[in-house]
Order: sequence, then C-alpha cells, then structure tokens
Amino acid sequence: MSEENAPEGEKLFRVLQVHAGISRRKAQELIASGEVTVDGVCVDDPYVVIPRGRAMALRLRGHAIALDLPQWRVYRYHKPAGMLCSHDDRFYGNTVGRVLRAEGFIGYTWAGRLDQDVEGLLLLTNHGRLIHRLSHPRYEVEKRYQVWLAHPPSARVMQRMIQQMQEGISDSGETLRIVDARVAKRVSPVTLVLTEGKKHEVKRLFAHFELKIERLRRIAVGPVALGSLPAGTFSRVTGREEEALRAVAGED
Repeated sequence: MSEENAPEGEKLFRVLQVHAGISRRKAQELIASGEVTVDGVCVDDPYVVIPRGRAMALRLRGHAIALDLPQWRVYRYHKPAGMLCSHDDRFYGNTVGRVLRAEGFIGYTWAGRLDQDVEGLLLLTNHGRLIHRLSHPRYEVEKRYQVWLAHPPSARVMQRMIQQMQEGISDSGETLRIVDARVAKRVSPVTLVLTEGKKHEVKRLFAHFELKIERLRRIAVGPVALGSLPAGTFSRVTGREEEALRAVAGED
C-alpha cells in the first residue's frame, strides 16, 4: 500500500510537502535539519507518522503551516527559456518560485521541471497527489515536446531515428524511449511524446545521433495543452481539463 493511502496516517514529510507546497526531497531535508516543529516540539524524523485527522500546530522555520486542505486548483504557465525551475536560488533571481510568489500562488508547485534553456508548459497546482501522479513514471502520463534542430537530417533519416527512439536507446546505463513522434514536412520541428521524464531525456535522445537541439518546448502534459498561451503568462485550466486531471489524480 502506498504511503499516501496508509490507513494509520501520513508521514510528516508528506504532510509538509502537501501543505507547504514544496518538493519531497526539500521537505525531508528541512525536517532532518530541525526546521520543523509539531505542537511546539522539534521533530527531525521525516518518517514520523502523523495520525490521520489529528489536530496539530505545524511550523516550518517558525512559520505556521495551515493544515486545512486548499481548494483544488490547477493553472497552466508558459515558462520562458532562461527561467530556472526552482523555488529559490541564491545565485540566480529569475526562478519560477519567485514568479509564483509575486503572482500570489501561495502553496503551489509544478509537475515536472524544465531545464533552464527549455520553454513551455508547466502545470501549477496546490494538489500534492496530482503532482505525484503527473511526475512519477509509474503513471505513464504523456508529455509532448516540440524539438527544433540546428541541422536537421532528411525526412527519411529522421524517420529511421524515430524508429530507434521508439525501440529504445541505451545511454549511461538507462534506456531512453519515446511513445510516439510526428515529423513536420520540413523535418523541424519534430514532435515527441514521452512518459518517463528521465533527466535531459530529449536532449540525450538527439545527442545519441550527434544532433544539436536549437530550441525545445513542452506543449502538453497529460490532457492539458499549452495552446496559444503567451510566454510568461498563466491561465486556469478549463472545467473539462480539470475533470481529466482529477481522473489522473485518482479522484474520478
């Protein structure tokens, strides 16, 4: 049984992750470093189980964390190239987290990071389970990308490469594989569909064929498409998209 459905309660790091809108790793790090108190007592074990339904005072770095579940919301955001997918960075101010705070997205995080030089769709939500389902490869949620190549090969050569990508390419001890692809008449951009989301996966796929990516954009995550949303702007998902995302989150 998964930790999120455990009948006795939820682990402390999971409670903090959901209600503070931070990553699993960051929640574990903050608890282990003594930055979290429960009912005024410092707890440094991220795996302490909090009984389900228990009333408690949770503080992170002295700040009270509200434990009432927020209203379920999902927004699309068109991340521009050059922006870092981080809540904070001490050396670089252009981060997604900074924009979210400025726009009033308190308690929100995103499903699946994009490299700094990559543009496109981020799904923002205050729903922890949805973040988990969209991000974990076990649930095979499709992510669609457009790829512009600096020196695209002929359509025939590209089709052979696509076939190899579908069969699987070995790289650094991992198998990289796409689900589907579509090649434009002029070869570039190429549209790829993936489900696993390994680190730098699209770049590694084309690097295998010694092809350099000039521009990379994510245009869809699961049932939600980027559409014509301008770079740097937000929009709330439609009712139909929200229903589809509830199914992804296991709440249909």
